[in-house]
Amino acid sequence: MPIGSNDLESPLDLTGSIDSQQNAADVDISAQDRAIIARAIATAHEAGQAEPPFSWNNPITGNSGTIVAVKDDTQPGGTGCTRFETTANTIGGVRAYLGTACRDLMQEWAIIDLSVKAAETGTAS
Repeated sequence: MPIGSNDLESPLDLTGSIDSQQNAADVDISAQDRAIIARAIATAHEAGQAEPPFSWNNPITGNSGTIVAVKDDTQPGGTGCTRFETTANTIGGVRAYLGTACRDLMQEWAIIDLSVKAAETGTAS
């Protein structure tokens, strides 16, 4: 109810500016976690370890996971990208995610896309 009002019938909309369709991956997997996942992918590439699984762990957030699939997705003339699937054990539970990691102009890997994997279809939701 508005301050100074006795209008009990019309509730205030306090969340009108908050997007209710927020990507669950953005909530569960922090920017720091994403950097650690990207480093795990980079380490695997540098070591020539193309076949997963390989793990990642963030001791600061307590999140961890296993990269269970990778697929090269380099575009002609591009800097190189890899599509991947990872699990993540977070405070919200264990989920599977689909993502894309790409090299920037400095050849550093970064996660450019990450979303929760839909259980039934294997697609991002």
